[in-house]
Amino acid sequence: MRIGKVNEGYFRNGVFGAEDSLVSTVGVLFGVSTAVQDKTTVLLTGIIVIAVEALSMGAGAFSTESSTQEIKDAAKPKDKPWIDGLIMFLSYFITGVLVLLPYLFLDLSTGKVVSVAVAVITLFLLGYLPNKKLKSGLRTVAVAGLAIIVGYLIGQLHNGIRV
Repeated sequence: MRIGKVNEGYFRNGVFGAEDSLVSTVGVLFGVSTAVQDKTTVLLTGIIVIAVEALSMGAGAFSTESSTQEIKDAAKPKDKPWIDGLIMFLSYFITGVLVLLPYLFLDLSTGKVVSVAVAVITLFLLGYLPNKKLKSGLRTVAVAGLAIIVGYLIGQLHNGIRV
């Protein structure tokens, strides 16, 4: 099945990778920057999260597509699973870097606000653009908001405990 001229599986993996990266990366960065207030630690954490998760998501997409083809014994091109994996990896990596960059170029408190704003706007567009429904954009943003709140609360909890 195709969405316009884009393969549905490629589209799904691209959007899923981007949304997952925006939600998890912003949540982790917001929580860590709340807890430690150290730019180097925040940047290192962001790089680790983005690298590990992008590889994990890409490998997961590849494995899922490979297994699905084996189960269905589908006559699909043999290169599709690696393309799905690559799309997932790149969409996760690119959007993760997008929300990490404000921490690199700005002070932590400003970087936090800009990173969240970039994520919220991007998530809204990812939810809204495929079907042009405001509800879809807002739902996507609500999920990210929950991750940011969880990250903030855990960061605050760390501040209260201080090991």
